[in-house]
Amino acid sequence: MTLATEFAETTRRSVNNADMRKRVLHLYRKYIRNAREFCDLYELDMPVSNVKTKIRQEFERQRFVTDLGVNNHLVMKGQMEFQELINFWKQQCHVMRYFDNQNSYNVVDKNDFVKNFLRSN
Repeated sequence: MTLATEFAETTRRSVNNADMRKRVLHLYRKYIRNAREFCDLYELDMPVSNVKTKIRQEFERQRFVTDLGVNNHLVMKGQMEFQELINFWKQQCHVMRYFDNQNSYNVVDKNDFVKNFLRSN
C-alpha cells in the first residue's frame, strides 16, 4: 500500500537553467523508471517500450520552451501528474487518452452534439 504523500514533493522554483535542467531530468527518470509499474497498475495492453516512448514524446514536446516561469509550471504539473499516476488516482481511460491520436480530439463535428460533448471531457 502506498501513502498518498509518499511521492509528493514540495513546490519550488528554479532560478536558473542549470537547476531547471536537473529537475527535468530527475522527473523524466522517475517516469521512465516507473513505466513498468504504470503498465501493471493500469493494465495497459501494450509493451512497456510504448509507454516509455510516449513519456519521451511528452517531454520532447516541451523541449524548446525557454521561459523559466513556464518551465517551472510544467515541472510542477509533471510532478503532480506523476503522483496521480503512481498513487492510482486515475482510471485506465484517463491514461489511455495519452495514447489516442491527438488530432482526433481537435476535429469538431457540428452535427454530432453527443460525440463533441464526450470528446471535450
